[in-house]
Amino acid sequence: MTKILQWLITYAIIRAMVSIGLGIVTYAAVILAIKNAIGAAKDAYNTMPLQVLNFLALAGVPEFLGIICGAVIARTTLVFVKRIALIN
Repeated sequence: MTKILQWLITYAIIRAMVSIGLGIVTYAAVILAIKNAIGAAKDAYNTMPLQVLNFLALAGVPEFLGIICGAVIARTTLVFVKRIALIN
């Protein structure tokens, strides 16, 4: 009986470590993709003419984009923390 219990505990530990490793690697790749997308959006935003940038600033677009980018990163982080912590 102890052999079976020991095998089950070992299997559970190995499975948890593999899932944590996979989650961390996946998280790093997704965050890198999001950061690249945000960088590309910043570059495109900064290449607009000054009059357009002033109009967008009056409309509150920079704040809106900051809130959306923060929300995407926060959501991604929460999804992966849930996955890493093995919470269902």
